[in-house]
Amino acid sequence: MRPLSFLLIITYLFSGSAWAKGSIGYIDGHNHLGGRFPSSSGFISDYQGAAKAALRAMERFGIKGMIIMPPPFPLAHPGRYDIEDLQEVVKRYPKRFALLGGGGTLNVMIQKALRRGYISDGLRRRFKRRAEEIISMGALGFGEMGVEHLCLGKRHNYHSAPPDHPLLLLLADIAAKFGVPIDIHMEAVPERMPLPERLLWLSPPNPKVLSPNIQAFERLLEHNRGAKIIWAHAGWDNTGYRTVPLMRRLLRDHPNLYMSIKVSPRDSVLATCPLERGQKIKPEWMKLLQEFPDRFFIGSDQFYLA
Repeated sequence: MRPLSFLLIITYLFSGSAWAKGSIGYIDGHNHLGGRFPSSSGFISDYQGAAKAALRAMERFGIKGMIIMPPPFPLAHPGRYDIEDLQEVVKRYPKRFALLGGGGTLNVMIQKALRRGYISDGLRRRFKRRAEEIISMGALGFGEMGVEHLCLGKRHNYHSAPPDHPLLLLLADIAAKFGVPIDIHMEAVPERMPLPERLLWLSPPNPKVLSPNIQAFERLLEHNRGAKIIWAHAGWDNTGYRTVPLMRRLLRDHPNLYMSIKVSPRDSVLATCPLERGQKIKPEWMKLLQEFPDRFFIGSDQFYLA
């Protein structure tokens, strides 16, 4: 497949939506539906209600299509879900939603391997079988996969995995085979660094020292150039190191790298935010987007609740 196949597929899927005729519409490539809630008897699910909340926002802001996916769940999360829970939403609104999968299963398998300290042959087979099953169930790719996921609140979680973990390299091979992307959540840590001071109140679960991940991320990108890797949340940065120069170098050196743009000044380092005072785009960001216009797309990372 051509490098832009993922974006072309998305555009094709949403070409018949209400926003395709007579108005400018947007495709939002990274979002979540919060449709599972604790109750006295366990959990109740209402993903259709969450989808209706998302559709109201889509109509308000001119979003003609939305990619939804499970977030990157850690081990033993009581509310985790995956593609099975979202399929009915896509069946009901096939021209408004499309899916990525694996955040609630593949991501957990990687965390399990890290906890054990080794990858058994059985786990490797299960991982491969599950990844192929996700594609057979209609997913456009894999996500959201957690590589460096900082805890940002009392109900949030921390987990981490080396970007060049063998199971992620296997996933890259599977993604290349099917011509689909992998959506990755990764805070930029170019070198060993202390946890940012503003997050110390959340340590634990956050570690007091963060391990470098950029070189390992480049090994993932180099492992199979046929695998399109989406580094999610450009413009939303919690370490201060996801800078325009770093992103420019990685985009220049790795033609299979894409980025989705998230702007949330409330909980991000302002120095690396793309906007000045929440409105005007910074000149260095504008130049970056002009240099790589086909490597970015919107991924607002909203959580829509029933």
